[in-house]
This record gives sequence, C-alpha cells and structure tokens, in this order.
Amino acid sequence: MNILSVEHIAVNVLDYQKTRSFYGDLLGFKEADTIDCGDFFIHYFFLPSGQRMEFFEYKAQNETNNNTERTPGLRHLAFQVVDVASHEKELRAKGVEITLSTCDLPNLGARVLLFLDPNGVTLEFCEKL
Repeated sequence: MNILSVEHIAVNVLDYQKTRSFYGDLLGFKEADTIDCGDFFIHYFFLPSGQRMEFFEYKAQNETNNNTERTPGLRHLAFQVVDVASHEKELRAKGVEITLSTCDLPNLGARVLLFLDPNGVTLEFCEKL
C-alpha cells in the first residue's frame, strides 16, 4: 500500500447552517462546492492543509448523535494549533461546548483542548510542548 495522506473527512450534520457557521466563520475553513446528490447534499470545506471536509446534509433529518467517548468508532478529529489556551477563550466566548479544558499531557508531549461541533463531533486542538 502507498497511502499518501488523508483525502477527506466526512461528517453527517444535524443543522447545516450551524455547521457552516462553526467551520466556516469560527474555525476559518474555506467553503467550496455543494453537490446535490438527490437524498442529500454534500458541502465541501477546505482544511488549511489542503485536504477537505465533507458535510452530509440529508433532506430528511439526521438522527441525533448519542455517541460517548467510549463508543466504538471515530473518537475525535484533531487539529494542530498554536496557543491552545487562547483558542479555548475564543471558543468559550462563542458559546462552544468545551468537554476538556486546556491541559498538558506530558506523556504525549502535548497541550490539548476538546470541544464539540454543532453535530456532537468531538474536535481537539493540540499543540506540541
């Protein structure tokens, strides 16, 4: 196998307008195309590294995400940042739900922050110590 990188990450959304505002306005990801696939739309955003995120908006309401951190499957998406603590202040000021305040994880050589997107997906901001 010759895997080069992550091509994209796909997330089912509960409310596309809240998702668009969160990832576009708050996190600063660049909105790209929207494709109508019949039963659902795929909205594309570019990550700062050039990869994409796909947000699936079903024309019938998606189910609520009832996953916990111990549920099998994807645990979180992590983004490398500078100054996690200042990002936490900004996210809190915008009313984002923080699930783990900024803390150092010396065994991992990282400072991290966990928070939820509007769809209940756990995101992590991480900086190297």
